[in-house]
Parts: sequence; structure tokens; C-alpha cells
Amino acid sequence: MEQLQYRRLIKVLEQVAGARQGELYPVLAEAVAVHLGWIDAFVAENPAYLAPGGAGEEQYLTMFRPDFVEEYVERWRLSNPFASRDGIACLTRHGVATLGRLRPRATEPERDFSDTFLRHHGIDDMLKIVVRSPATGAVSTLGVPFDGDRRAIEPSDLLMATALGPLLSPYFTANPGPAPCGRPHLG
Repeated sequence: MEQLQYRRLIKVLEQVAGARQGELYPVLAEAVAVHLGWIDAFVAENPAYLAPGGAGEEQYLTMFRPDFVEEYVERWRLSNPFASRDGIACLTRHGVATLGRLRPRATEPERDFSDTFLRHHGIDDMLKIVVRSPATGAVSTLGVPFDGDRRAIEPSDLLMATALGPLLSPYFTANPGPAPCGRPHLG
């Protein structure tokens, strides 16, 4: 990793470290947008497919597009490629995954998720980062949508994502975010 990339990671972590109780997720979303160029990043708590036992209540905790979340919950949740066997294996093994890397073995409904649902919302690819709370063992994900016209996922993004997940872990304590809306999320 180059020195400039380290500096960007440090700036994200400094901003996150300064977040007040209940403001972690909005501060994190702003920090990765400003310092890493990851626009519209969102946090999802307790994705059932990654949580121990898989019985946790999924919560979508972000200011991400409400119409997107509603459509996801109503129609697309069961076709989420990150919840596929390959998606879970990749996230568990590497701590990061992209839709582009999951696509070759995706089922038709998973391809529809990407080609129909995400593209309709202007998302060409998505980067997902696992963050585990050392205090509670809870699992969260940081999702980063990418619009191919604006920016594609680069190898440097994957490198930053792989480093960022573990570095964020200490900040994900028992109750780091705002009151959850209780809706299933993009996990």
C-alpha cells in the first residue's frame, strides 16, 4: 500500500474516532466519501447470513435511499448475491467481496438482482466490507455502491477495503449507531 493510501485510511479513522455516541454511521459514510471517494456508503447491522446462528434481526442503519431499501425488502432480498454460498464464503474468508467477483457463479435471480434492481438504481457494482465488533462479536457490513460512469471498483479499492474492515472493528461497540429503523437491509 502506498503512503498516500495509508494517509487516506488514517484520515477516515481519525474522523470515525471523533464520532459522538450514536453518530458513527453518518460520520463513517462521510469519511469514506471524502477521503476514499466511496459515495453513498451504508452500514448494515446483523446481516442474517453472516451473523452467528443467522437469527439476528437485520437492520439497515444509514441515510441511504429509502425507496431503494423498500424495493429491496419487498422484492429483492432473497436474491442478494452477497447472501449466496459464494458471497458468504468470500466475505468470511477475505472480509470483502464485490458483485463483479461473485457474478461468474451467480444464479439467474442473483444476476437479476444486479442487472435489474441495482442498475435501475444506478449501481453497476458494489463493494461489501465485513466489520466485526470485538466487544460483542456482532457483524456489520459497510456497503459501497459504484456507478461505472462515475467510478469503477479498482484494485486499490479492494486493498483499502481489506485494510479498513479490521481497522474499523474497535469502533463498532455494542450500540454505535442511531436508533435502528428495524427494516431488513441490503446486508
